Amino acid sequence: MNQKWFFTLLCSFSTLIGQSSVFESEPGYIYVTSDSSTVPIYVDGNLVGHTPIKKPIPVIQGVHFIGFHPTTFKDPFLSYGNIESDKQIFVLSGDTVRISFNTFLIDENLKKTKIEYKITNYIGIGMITLFLCQLWIISS
Repeated sequence: MNQKWFFTLLCSFSTLIGQSSVFESEPGYIYVTSDSSTVPIYVDGNLVGHTPIKKPIPVIQGVHFIGFHPTTFKDPFLSYGNIESDKQIFVLSGDTVRISFNTFLIDENLKKTKIEYKITNYIGIGMITLFLCQLWIISS
């Protein structure tokens, strides 16, 4: 009988101590705007909606990556470059961070970066060709 009483008391106290909501602390919010509509918005690689998003997005406190391109569709060679399509932000609990995307400027930056990579590749191919020609001259 003593064990049943102790178990009942323990269960009732554990519900008082347990987590009362999904968030341990008050969530932070991200409010996203864009220069054009129907732009997909990704938070930490997960699709959260398309602009215009009327309500702020609740997130836990910490660092988050916001973007409008899914990480799986990015060009693998450009994903390591300095492209400003993803924004890294830190959200405090109870705070609202406002982010605005200008998709036209980011797409122009992406086009410039692709052209720079092509030029770099052509220079590399030219240098390798010169090196192989020098080796051929030395060996003959």
